[in-house]
Amino acid sequence: MSKIDRPVIVLGAPRSGTTILRHCLALHPDLWHLPGESHEVLEGPFHPGAKGYESNRVTAEDLDDALAGQLRSAFTARSINFNVVSKDPTRTLRANSISARVAAKITTRIDGARSMKQRPAEIRFLEKTPKNMLRVPMLAKLFPDAHFIHLARNAPSNIRSLIGGWRAVDHFGPITRERFARSGYPIAAQLGLADYAGESWKFTLVPGWRKLQGQRLADVAAWQYFQCNRIALGDLNAIDPARVRRITHEAFVQEPVTVLRELFAWADLAPSPVAEKFAGELPRVNAVPGSATPVASQPAGYVDEATAAINAIVGMDQLLADLGYA
Repeated sequence: MSKIDRPVIVLGAPRSGTTILRHCLALHPDLWHLPGESHEVLEGPFHPGAKGYESNRVTAEDLDDALAGQLRSAFTARSINFNVVSKDPTRTLRANSISARVAAKITTRIDGARSMKQRPAEIRFLEKTPKNMLRVPMLAKLFPDAHFIHLARNAPSNIRSLIGGWRAVDHFGPITRERFARSGYPIAAQLGLADYAGESWKFTLVPGWRKLQGQRLADVAAWQYFQCNRIALGDLNAIDPARVRRITHEAFVQEPVTVLRELFAWADLAPSPVAEKFAGELPRVNAVPGSATPVASQPAGYVDEATAAINAIVGMDQLLADLGYA
């Protein structure tokens, strides 16, 4: 079994751009990673249903030595690296349409299995799952030498994208399926939201979610954004600053190659031409129709639903200042 050395953990609220960043980092030839997010590994021992669906919050006290060993083994056993088996490791990372995503999953399964046979005795590991915003103390205990990248996105655009994600539906001919529901929880109906009738709570289950009874989807998305970033910021303050890197989605999108080079250097990884080329093309990953910032003109004094939800949260102004959006 391979040993994990100095893993790189990407943290970010859901819909903050973590998928784009993770795909760019995953193209580094020295970074091994899961085929997708870590739900299959971490939802077993830490499924919120075991604690009455309180939240996805996990602390260091929830991790004992036996479980830590099991999790490290599970992460290692599932780790893949397209660079060791494919001349074009980017081909599975460009999928956005339904058919392309299905094809990418098949390719990932085949190429991933092939790469496992060439896994070295020691690997650098890359992990990205937005629910980890509430699991930093556990992850810091699991991987004492981990490097954490905290990706932030400005609240209005992040929250609008979250709203779009909650409402997203995939169409397979006459068949429809809620998108992002597979890693969700069947508890949303408990809230009786004014503009959402789905059963699934989507994305990170944050503390205090039951207080959103009877509110709107924008209020849910704003609360997810607030709690994810607030809790992660506090937890990361307890970690050696040298192992924490904070970047913004806006800075990454503006200068993706520069930011990627800086991240590789900070994580003690050599430059990667393949990753830089991919980053320079700014692939749109996991896009949801209707999640972009609206640009239509509105009457004077108009406040859209995302902005109204942001303004309603006490402490949001301070959080945005802490994230660099003052």
